[in-house]
Amino acid sequence: MCNTAQAHEVLDPYLTGAGGQTSPYATAGAYFAYGLIHANQHTQETTNFYMEGYRNSGQNEAIQHGLSLGLGLVGMATKDAAVYDHLKNTLFNNADSAIIGEAAAFGMGLTMAGSGDETAIEEMISHAADSNHEKIIRALGISLALIMYGKEQQADGLIEQMCNSKDSTIRYGAMFTIGCAYAGTASSSAIRRLLKFAVSDTSDDVKRAALMNIGFLNFRDHKQLPVIVKHLAVSYNPHLRYGAALALGIGCAGTGS
Repeated sequence: MCNTAQAHEVLDPYLTGAGGQTSPYATAGAYFAYGLIHANQHTQETTNFYMEGYRNSGQNEAIQHGLSLGLGLVGMATKDAAVYDHLKNTLFNNADSAIIGEAAAFGMGLTMAGSGDETAIEEMISHAADSNHEKIIRALGISLALIMYGKEQQADGLIEQMCNSKDSTIRYGAMFTIGCAYAGTASSSAIRRLLKFAVSDTSDDVKRAALMNIGFLNFRDHKQLPVIVKHLAVSYNPHLRYGAALALGIGCAGTGS
């Protein structure tokens, strides 16, 4: 298990190309790994490390993907404006790249996790409406969910807006926004809303996401999960069976049930 003190020693060959490690995918993975090692340990040093990485990336899509995910992990839940703005500009300046844009969008959500920041929400909603890339729209939807982590009723307005979208990818994000906003609460109204989308939405992706997120709602009351999902767990629709299985896996994780 690598600790933070060993991070540079372990990852430098992939970052510098020493020992024949010259693949941009290896470099991207190293930046992502550095972010995992330093998750939520934001310092000026780690920020400078990533800024230098962006300058040296040569606009390579794979490397910028790893940089953006890594920077988001380092800045996770810090609400750091400089980190968020850099990731936002990376997204806006690479509107034609789904690879870079997807990672930058995830990074934005990670940085603002649990903040409920209205400006960030407006920027993400606006960019999702303007984007033609499904990957970017999905990443923005998940990031909106992260921003609303633990916000419960404060998230209801955004949830309603996302649920009413004609874009199924935004509705997919709405299911995760419900799951994040009401995580661990076993809210009956949130469960009813998710079940409604699980059986009535026109998109299998949305149906699957709706059931999965019931697991997030009930992880503190996992004994109720089999009762809630048992009928959909035997559905003819494989996406519903998948969602029911994931709900049980998420909600019962670590319980030995």
